[in-house]
Amino acid sequence: MSGGAAMTTIMASRARGTILILLLSWGVSLVSCRKAEQAPAPRRVNFADIVAQKDREFLNIPMNLDRDSIYQERSRCQDRLLEEFDQCPDCFAGKYTGAQRTYLFDAVTDCPTTMRVGTRFDGGKWICDPQSLSASSIVYSFGVGDNISFDTDMAGMFGCDVYMFDPSPSVVANFNHFKSGKACGKGHISYQPLGLGPVSGAEGRQWDLVIEGKRCEVRSLADIARSLRHTHVDILKIDIEGGEFAALQQMLTSQILLSLQVKQLLVEFHLWDDAAFMDFVRIVGALKKQQFLLFRKEFNPYAADKCAEFSFLRR
Repeated sequence: MSGGAAMTTIMASRARGTILILLLSWGVSLVSCRKAEQAPAPRRVNFADIVAQKDREFLNIPMNLDRDSIYQERSRCQDRLLEEFDQCPDCFAGKYTGAQRTYLFDAVTDCPTTMRVGTRFDGGKWICDPQSLSASSIVYSFGVGDNISFDTDMAGMFGCDVYMFDPSPSVVANFNHFKSGKACGKGHISYQPLGLGPVSGAEGRQWDLVIEGKRCEVRSLADIARSLRHTHVDILKIDIEGGEFAALQQMLTSQILLSLQVKQLLVEFHLWDDAAFMDFVRIVGALKKQQFLLFRKEFNPYAADKCAEFSFLRR
C-alpha cells in the first residue's frame, strides 16, 4: 500500500462471543455530517490573534453585568450595525448578502410572555403579553391572503376588535358573504377591501396599486383610523408583500405610530433586492428612534433568506 493511499487495519478479537473491529484510516473520514464533495475547504484562522484581540476588547468591561447593562450591550450591537450602514449603505449591502440579511438584526429587548398566534405555519405572528389584551384592544391587520388564523385567534381568544384590510380581488371574493363586526369568540372581526399606502416612493405613483389586474383603493394608516374613529391601535400587523417599505416610511415621518399609541408592530419584511434591504435597515433605525424595539423574529419557511417576521414592542 502506497503512502498516499488510505491504510486500513482490521483487528478482531473474540471475547464473550463478540468481534471487535477497529478501523484506522488515514486520508478518509469515516463519519461526516456532509459528503466530502459538498464540504467547503477549511478556513485558515489564527485563533491566537483572535483571543488577543478579544482580550484587549473586553479588558475594561466589568465582571458580573447586571440586567440593564446586558440590555445596553444588546442595543449597542444594533447601533454599531446602524452606524456602519449610515457610513456607506451600498458597502453595507455588499457586505451582508443572502441569509445574512434576515439574521443580521436580533432582539434588543425581551417580553415577559410571548405567544405565537395563528397557524403553526406561515401566517402565524408573535405577540407580547397577550394576557394584557382586553375587549377595548384594537388590532389592525394589513394583508390577509388566504389565511385569517391570526385575525380570528386575536378576536376569539383575547376579545380584541380586529380589523382586516386587503384589496386583492381574490380576497374580496372570499369575504363575499361576510358581515363586518361579526362576533368571533370573545371579540369581533371586521374587513375592508383597502390597501395600505403609500405603496411606492416614486413620484405620481404613491397611491397606485394594481393587484390581479385590478386597480385597488389605497389609504394611509391615519386616514383609515380617522374613518373608523379610532384614537389608538394596540397591535398593527403588516404583511403586504413588499408594500411595507413606503407605508412604514410615511408612518415614521408623520409619527402616526406615536399618535395612535401603537404598542406592538408586527411586520413581515420582504428583502427582494439590495434596495429593499437598505430600506429595511433604514426602517429598523427609524423605529428604534421612536422606541420600537425588536423582541422577536421568525424566518419564512419558504424563503428564509428573503423574508422574515419581525415583532417590535414600544418601550
